[in-house]
Amino acid sequence: MSYSHGRRLILNDVSAEQNSKALSNPETTFRVVYWNIACIAATARDMFAYGKATWIDETHEKTPDWCDKIPSPYKVLPVLSVIAPNGKELVLSESIVIDQYLAKKFNLLGDNEWEEWAIKTHYSNIHYLRERSLMKMTWTWADKRKEALEVFLEETLPDFIVNHEFHLKGNGSNGHYVGDRLSLADIHLVNVMDHFTQLPNGERFTVQFEKSELLTKVRQNVEKNIDIAAWRASKEWERFHQGSIETYAVTRPPPSTNSD
Repeated sequence: MSYSHGRRLILNDVSAEQNSKALSNPETTFRVVYWNIACIAATARDMFAYGKATWIDETHEKTPDWCDKIPSPYKVLPVLSVIAPNGKELVLSESIVIDQYLAKKFNLLGDNEWEEWAIKTHYSNIHYLRERSLMKMTWTWADKRKEALEVFLEETLPDFIVNHEFHLKGNGSNGHYVGDRLSLADIHLVNVMDHFTQLPNGERFTVQFEKSELLTKVRQNVEKNIDIAAWRASKEWERFHQGSIETYAVTRPPPSTNSD
């Protein structure tokens, strides 16, 4: 594997045909390189559990020089290493790509091409909710956080919930986005809702999510899967959950200085 200035080349010394076979091989194992938090690796971990996969979490603390010590294709994490039975390794980068690859591997993209694209559409919109919050609310300037929080709670999140209830009703209000079984969209929604509970003022997000019977039904369907439930009951899952709470604690909006 080639490295340069903290970057890791996606191409390797194995042919495209061999790489393709490794990606679809049922005996393939995995290694996820990420921080000691849930966030954008959480959906992948739920899918590993669902697919009864063998995987390793390689976690790191974020330091100023981390990208020199943990080479990645675009100097961002997570990175997924896909390890063939013969030990050959290939790498996938970008959380959206990782999630969609695993969803395809574990049959979480519906029963046909139309369902696949419908599921990916819902997934994309769910994913964007968290990305928008990270950019506009969580990691904004400290003196803008309180205002950003209120806008998100009063406008962005209610609008998201109404939009998604519309599509869940359209699928028969059965707690799935497409069809009558778990999909990438269902699992991703639950992990994105989890993310908001891990933020400062998380209880205010939780209240809004729990008021929605349809979104709650999606959560129930995901969490009643025996393999996902076992993973979510593990000490490792709790470690990532607590790691997220600790990481985002520094983004708490400063107390109001208004006299009223």
